Amino acid sequence: MYHLKCPNFKARVLLYFVILCVLSVHCVDMAFPQEEGEKSLMGFANYLFEREHYYQAVTEYERFIYFNPQHPSVPKARLKIAYCYKMGEKYDKAIELFRNLLDEYLDQEVGKEAAYQVGECYSLNEDYELALVELESFIFDNLNHPLAEKAKWEIAWIYIHLENYSSAKKQLFLVKEDSLYQKPSQELVNALDQLPHLPHKSPWVAGLLAGVIPGAGHFYMGKKKQAIFSFITNALLFFGTYEAFAKELYVAGGLVSFFSLNYYSGNIFGALNSAHKYNKAVREDYLERFRRKYNLSINLKGGEKGPLLEFALNF
Repeated sequence: MYHLKCPNFKARVLLYFVILCVLSVHCVDMAFPQEEGEKSLMGFANYLFEREHYYQAVTEYERFIYFNPQHPSVPKARLKIAYCYKMGEKYDKAIELFRNLLDEYLDQEVGKEAAYQVGECYSLNEDYELALVELESFIFDNLNHPLAEKAKWEIAWIYIHLENYSSAKKQLFLVKEDSLYQKPSQELVNALDQLPHLPHKSPWVAGLLAGVIPGAGHFYMGKKKQAIFSFITNALLFFGTYEAFAKELYVAGGLVSFFSLNYYSGNIFGALNSAHKYNKAVREDYLERFRRKYNLSINLKGGEKGPLLEFALNF
């Protein structure tokens, strides 16, 4: 009896083994395309983002989220969507999306990155008061986070935009010694100290010269053509006023003198404004060149243990 059953037993074992192998290969084949599909969707979206095709990237990130709603990279994809609107200068939409991420992932890295980005979007949108509120709140809630140092750097630049240089320097002094922003902050403080020594045109001198000799203020500013035009126009109007009153044409004299005084005062205020604009342009160009020198960027990268921060400093 034993010898009769043995072949059937071996046949069954061989059959089960073949079935198990077929099922294993089939399961691997099913899992592999799904994994590759997830990678390809996210990879293509990242490819579009890196090439600055932001709105096309939004579509691909949303496609990834739709087909993989439970995937661990969904928060990162949503963060990238918000970044796309930020880079496309749709700051209101970006702020809305970053706030949604902040509310949902408050204690996670994605939520902290979103909290910082809310303040930066307000800054880029030149809503400096709200930017200061958001960035200072971020620092208070995340004092030891690497982005807290970048927030201090950004706050300093907001004060610079507001021409509040003393507050900017105070903020830069708060940067930690071991921070990536320590060296740029020290050099920026030195750069702010050099602002009084930059090329400068006195608005008072420009206005005084324009008042004494029409056009002289513009000549002081280096605008020779405008200076000549202003001098000739004012001279003709003054002469026209004198001639009208000399010939007892009081109505005509009153009209010409009205235009003459307006143009004369405009000549003075134009020289004053020209000096202010010149000084502001010199300061902005000087500081912008400094900011481009220290271009610090922070990217969020996904890893096995969650999103990680990657820093890059370009000189």
